[in-house]
Amino acid sequence: MKKLVYIFLFLSLPSLLLAQDSTSSKSPFKPQKGDFGTTLNLTGLIDNIQLQTTNSELGQNLLFLRYYLEDDLVLRLGLGVDFNSYKRSVADSVINTLVEEDSLFNRFVFNISGGIEKHFSSSKRLDPYVFGQMNLTFVGKENTEVDTKITAPNGVGTVERIIKKDGGIGFGLLFGGGFNYFIAKNFSVGTEVGLLINYSSIGGTISDNTISNPINGSSSSDFITSENKVNQAEIGVQANALLNFSYFF
Repeated sequence: MKKLVYIFLFLSLPSLLLAQDSTSSKSPFKPQKGDFGTTLNLTGLIDNIQLQTTNSELGQNLLFLRYYLEDDLVLRLGLGVDFNSYKRSVADSVINTLVEEDSLFNRFVFNISGGIEKHFSSSKRLDPYVFGQMNLTFVGKENTEVDTKITAPNGVGTVERIIKKDGGIGFGLLFGGGFNYFIAKNFSVGTEVGLLINYSSIGGTISDNTISNPINGSSSSDFITSENKVNQAEIGVQANALLNFSYFF
């Protein structure tokens, strides 16, 4: 339902805005050759509005830039780094035995996107365009460490477990169109939609190593490897946002 709203707005707004503006060969509001710009998205509806950068399929862009090669030809570039790391500690006691568990998880993702936009002279403020973009995402290894300590009246036992999963890569092509409406010099609001063709290959070898040092008895080590790889291809419509904000300088 939300995507239908995006598409309806995308198709109807340009005609409404154009009806309120006159054509001009040179606009005092739009950026020109040599100008840079950055874009942020406003996602969600009235009850859940969030301001964020343009999304890539497998990662979140920290920076999304535009550079005007010509007045009507624009280079677009997105860069993103996503590092997930969290630590959890849990302690529980049963009668005279204390069980403490510390777990650590981390994974690194880097994505880059690049493309080109062709803009069409429409009016002083309205700026329609079409674009093509390539997305490339690198997914690092996923590491999980779980350390368990068991304290009882007759001694202390430990269990150390380390799980490592291979990362992967994602590749996507995005083709679409959009428009900007300049409400002030070099400052615009707009939206865009596109057709996304995406392929990803994530996973591979999983290693699971457990070292046990029980309170009573000898130490033991259990090492297990397995394979789990997911190759996925998909085609779908991507609506970036209800509104996006761009500023050029």
